[in-house]
Amino acid sequence: MTKKEAFFFGGFWLWLGVVIGFLIAPIKKGVEIGNNNMCDNNTYEGRKKKPEPDKKHHK
Repeated sequence: MTKKEAFFFGGFWLWLGVVIGFLIAPIKKGVEIGNNNMCDNNTYEGRKKKPEPDKKHHK
């Protein structure tokens, strides 16, 4: 077996291992990127922010 054949043979098995790994992985609902700490930018130290007035209707 030449080096070229060995490289492609190894690459094939690596690729096959990655595909099989994704198929049998325990993740069923997808991947969520972030910390999911429920911060919605509408609270400040546990209190709700006051809604800002609509500036186009005020003089």
